[in-house]
Amino acid sequence: MKRDNRYQRDKKRKLCKRRVVIEPIIGHLKADFRLSRNLLKGKIGDEINVLMAAMAWNLKKWLVCHCYFFVKRAKILCIIV
Repeated sequence: MKRDNRYQRDKKRKLCKRRVVIEPIIGHLKADFRLSRNLLKGKIGDEINVLMAAMAWNLKKWLVCHCYFFVKRAKILCIIV
């Protein structure tokens, strides 16, 4: 708003930037890890579903990183041998 001081504007901008980063991740979780529909029952089921999707997301990131490292290293070893 126009009447906001500089601190308030900067704080709102920071929150918006964070939101821009998080929303695509939530979209991918919903599409790739079936978060759009929960088949588990109750509040505990909701928590389990979110935790399983988050673990799958992190495992996928970890595997991509490590596979890239090992493939890159294997190519270097093949060149040397």
